Amino acid sequence: MKSCWMVALAAGACGVAALVQAAEPDSLDPAYYQQGDLAGSLKSEAPLPLYDGDPQSLVNRLFAAFYIRASNIPPKRGGMPVPRIEGGDVIDFLAWSGSDYWTAPETCQRLSALLDECLADPARVRPADPLRRAMLQRDLWAPFDFFVSGNIARLGDKATRQRRDSICRKLAAVIRTLTLTQSEIAALPDTYALAVESGRFAADNSFDPSIDYLPKSLLTDPNEWQEIDFFQPKDIHEDIQERFVTLHTRNYKGRSYFRVFYRFPGGRPALDEYFTYVDAEGIDWKRDAHRGFISIRGQIRQIPVGTEVALVQFLITLDDRLRPMPTPIVESVRLRAFRNVDGQSEPPTNTGVGMNVSEFTLKRRLLFDGLKQGGLVREPDDQPIYRVIFQPENAPDWGDIGRSLTLVQDCRRCHTGAGQIGVQTIFSFVHQGGVDAGAQLGVAHALPAAAPSPHGARAATWKSRHETYRRLLDYLGE
Repeated sequence: MKSCWMVALAAGACGVAALVQAAEPDSLDPAYYQQGDLAGSLKSEAPLPLYDGDPQSLVNRLFAAFYIRASNIPPKRGGMPVPRIEGGDVIDFLAWSGSDYWTAPETCQRLSALLDECLADPARVRPADPLRRAMLQRDLWAPFDFFVSGNIARLGDKATRQRRDSICRKLAAVIRTLTLTQSEIAALPDTYALAVESGRFAADNSFDPSIDYLPKSLLTDPNEWQEIDFFQPKDIHEDIQERFVTLHTRNYKGRSYFRVFYRFPGGRPALDEYFTYVDAEGIDWKRDAHRGFISIRGQIRQIPVGTEVALVQFLITLDDRLRPMPTPIVESVRLRAFRNVDGQSEPPTNTGVGMNVSEFTLKRRLLFDGLKQGGLVREPDDQPIYRVIFQPENAPDWGDIGRSLTLVQDCRRCHTGAGQIGVQTIFSFVHQGGVDAGAQLGVAHALPAAAPSPHGARAATWKSRHETYRRLLDYLGE
């Protein structure tokens, strides 16, 4: 099979461009501004008709209370503030550890009154459709974890902690009404398969960052795309399985699980050979054992041009016994393709340093409308974003960088450094979180072609041992 980075047929490229252009209206949400400093801002603070056709239904008002909020910060560092309305049909709950917005008395009073309305008649906020129910559960689980984490850390004064406690108790009760049976979970759709089957996304990137590309065989052909797992010692004398979850899973507190895939131009044999080479030649083991953190040497044979990396985020839901359960619902897909491995500006890439990046996220608007595009939409490369995960302790409201970086700039900030662009910036090659993040030091490996992915079950187990989950059960008297 020819790798997509090798050949781009002119006719196929034209067909892809026409396909993407024809499907564009489905990807543009009329509730948002599309241009200028307000691009990505909602046009109104009114609830969106996502979970129900009536924007003012209780379920839509509940979602809006947690996922729509105003901001007034500069779009660039040192610039003038621009009033915007953030959130809506987004993946992340816009909350940071140093924010006092969510624990302010007026905010908590508003949330508490709305949650009381929900608890007075739970049927009004319990979608009959299991897919909507799983999503709403997800959308409330994130704020629960945020509020309860503040109390676990004993942040704020007694009154603040009491307000958090009250919100947590009510959120837990609503979440309890949104659980799914095992049969409902088993019947949830494979949204990635639906996305690639929709015809909306190109199956070949042709090194063109403007193409909306989702690899067709990412989750189905382990000989083309190899799923990656962490190094594990052969003789484990204690239960350390919780170490083998991604840093992203930890930052989402186990409400999502992540799978990492590589595609090498030479296929699985080339990848396996390269893993062996890095293990033998690419690491100063004595130094890194002392540091508790692995870094790959700068002067080693690089990954081949054309290497691709995919990070796929999936939803975890609670079943009717309150057990965390992995699902096939894709929340985001992040892709990188290396056009060079020396960080040069030529050939051109959307990062300017040799790699193209893209991100696709789930939109409820499409997911609930006949599973269009598997719910996935590409995020604009050049639109400023808020970083919610991987933030410092006590990060200020709107994060430590606000909206000063676009998606492409943010990817470049994390995945380049010291002039390096190749394997040194693929952090899953070794668990670069270090031992403080639970890493078992060593080089990763590709899962055997016939092996099921362990990451969903592993993340669900990790969540079931996490203090936020234990607090949820405590609130429910379980």
